[in-house]
Amino acid sequence: MTPELTSAAAPARRVSICNVPNALSVYRLAAAPAILYGLFSDHRLLFAWLIIINLATDALDGFIARHWHQETSLGARLDSLGDLTTDFLALLGLFVLEPSFMRSHLLAIGLLFAFYLASQVLSLLRFRRLVALHLLSSKLTNILLAVFFTTYFLVAYVPVLFYAVIVVGVLDGIEDIVVLCLLTEQRENVRGLYWVLQERKTMAVGSRARDR
Repeated sequence: MTPELTSAAAPARRVSICNVPNALSVYRLAAAPAILYGLFSDHRLLFAWLIIINLATDALDGFIARHWHQETSLGARLDSLGDLTTDFLALLGLFVLEPSFMRSHLLAIGLLFAFYLASQVLSLLRFRRLVALHLLSSKLTNILLAVFFTTYFLVAYVPVLFYAVIVVGVLDGIEDIVVLCLLTEQRENVRGLYWVLQERKTMAVGSRARDR
């Protein structure tokens, strides 16, 4: 009998969708027009600060949701949409404001976004939804990206930060793809591959015990 991963049982306490994590996700989406304005009106610092705030709130909303037990299905979807919007705007900003930097690092950045898009396409094909796994590696990638944007636009280019974003981001994309292949149904707020494998192991042991 092949073990299958199923969704965790719904918590007994109902969580309101009107909470701080969801508000932060909505903010990230609402900030998109202001980010585009800063980008195309030559307000470089406005663009940079808004992108940095968006990336910082991505890490913050996940922590708040887990710490205060405010995780919801809607929140996971809003967070994923906010992530996708912010990442697209960050990439667009580098293309517009730093074309020479993009040309010099096109291969590395292309590799990073290739894995990112591959995981999104796989999720859409398998579950008809954007990725909402929210792995710990994804949060680490966004934290590093926030630090990189902060130093790049406000201080100076730090190569080690850039390559840290690329390496961690690619590993995150690979982990996303592997986890999506292991899951048999849409899951949200999955911590990482290790926990998915542990769950499969537990379910396999339970299945063998029931078959005896």
